[in-house]
Amino acid sequence: MPTVIMRDQQPLYVRIIGQGQPVLMLHGLGMQSSQWLPFILPFIRHFKFYMPDFRGFGKSKSLRLNQPDVFENHAQDVQDIIRHFDLKNFYLVGYSLGASTALHLQRSPEFARVRRYLHIDQSPCVGNRPDWNYGLFGEQQSTLFSSFQQMLNIIAPFEDHLFLQQLPYPIRRQAVAVLGEIFETMLGKSLIKHVFNLSAHMPVLMPHVIALSRLEDIRLYLNAYMAGHHDYRQILGQWQIPTTLMIGMQSPLYHACGQRIISEKMQPSRVVEFQKSGHTPLLDEPVKFIRELGRFLN
Repeated sequence: MPTVIMRDQQPLYVRIIGQGQPVLMLHGLGMQSSQWLPFILPFIRHFKFYMPDFRGFGKSKSLRLNQPDVFENHAQDVQDIIRHFDLKNFYLVGYSLGASTALHLQRSPEFARVRRYLHIDQSPCVGNRPDWNYGLFGEQQSTLFSSFQQMLNIIAPFEDHLFLQQLPYPIRRQAVAVLGEIFETMLGKSLIKHVFNLSAHMPVLMPHVIALSRLEDIRLYLNAYMAGHHDYRQILGQWQIPTTLMIGMQSPLYHACGQRIISEKMQPSRVVEFQKSGHTPLLDEPVKFIRELGRFLN
């Protein structure tokens, strides 16, 4: 399994499987490339999948983010991957954070190499605006951002600590409780909070339970989302390529109305509604997801 040397000389892990038409898969926050495997295995005889582990996750877990704008950081890494493998006329798939990264990539010439695009449950503008209420968590965004700020305040005095599991127990328990609430709210999965809280008592398990455990990364991601600088609505349609949009109709993170703007601007387009899914249609309706992924690929 190869690694690709990024422009800052750090080795990023890229999982490659299959043969044929190249497909670049960009995972969501807290995920890793191995989690794509159950969904892409039926298609590896005709498609070659390139699946990076973003910095801080999976086999790229030791890689540090090197700039305050996490979206720009990931987009630059994707540019380096495209150039390294000389990907041309490839299919691009982005889910959640990976979808934001794909939209960010539209600002670079590398996006001209994309032949078709699959966008999975992500808003084109994360921060709410006077003319936009479809950002992260919609009209309840201020409540979610209050939890973000609470988390930042808890870990602020511990600049000399690298990971959650290194925090003093009372602080670790408090931080993990807030983080569990955040992820439960974002993903709509009540079990997450209980698993997170359990890990606070067993720090050796924490890196396996909480993917985002480096304190510096937590600060960068929370601040990036709260800053709300990234509004990709103006660049939608700059590249007219076949686009498929998958929407979790029960998603607490991003309202379907906000996501549909992508299909309106990027043509030709097709919208696939997952009526029983929240933000994770891969898990909520896996059979339908595999079927629709196949339709996109073929």
